[in-house]
Amino acid sequence: MPERNTPQRTLESWKQIAAYLDRSERTVRRWEASEGLPVHRREHEKQDTVFAYRHEIEAWSRLRTRCPGETLSDEAESLPQLKPAANAYLAEHDAITRTMHCYIAGARAGDGELMRPAFHPSATISGYCQGVEYSGSVEHVFQWVTANGPAPNINPRFARIEIIESIAVVHLEVQHWSGKLAGANARASDVFTLLKCNGEWKITHKLFHWHDQ
Repeated sequence: MPERNTPQRTLESWKQIAAYLDRSERTVRRWEASEGLPVHRREHEKQDTVFAYRHEIEAWSRLRTRCPGETLSDEAESLPQLKPAANAYLAEHDAITRTMHCYIAGARAGDGELMRPAFHPSATISGYCQGVEYSGSVEHVFQWVTANGPAPNINPRFARIEIIESIAVVHLEVQHWSGKLAGANARASDVFTLLKCNGEWKITHKLFHWHDQ
């Protein structure tokens, strides 16, 4: 595994990310899809490329609940203690992830009220669905999710989480939406802005784009 105190702060491919975590590329891809491993993407005309920040990978690895039957390598077990600034980032990253999982749980259950605690009372939305622009209060999201019903097979992936002091941006890609309104196997891209209010992270705006099937 590369030394963590080298000047290079980014990992520039799945291969480098896998080597840094001492795992296979298949495993780290699965972790990104199902456990929120913080991997970022650069958009290109033909094919996107991936990269990751070392401090985010280390923060994630310390938070991760180990899967049954999996153990970290001896080298990963002996990671040095994070500096206070990294620990602070880790705590905020974890809190933001919890807020987003509240939203995801409501979407999966088809229960708008279940996701309500994730949002600021004055939250708004804007975006496109089937070529039509929508905007307004977040209440429309709660009503739509409840009317749509359960979507048990949705597959959310955190494409980006960026934290700047008391504000944050989360890019969430969700595949396999289903339900009365979503139809079958729909895909949506969401960008959320969050604000830290009284010690809790709340979603203040949801930008969305539903992709044509």
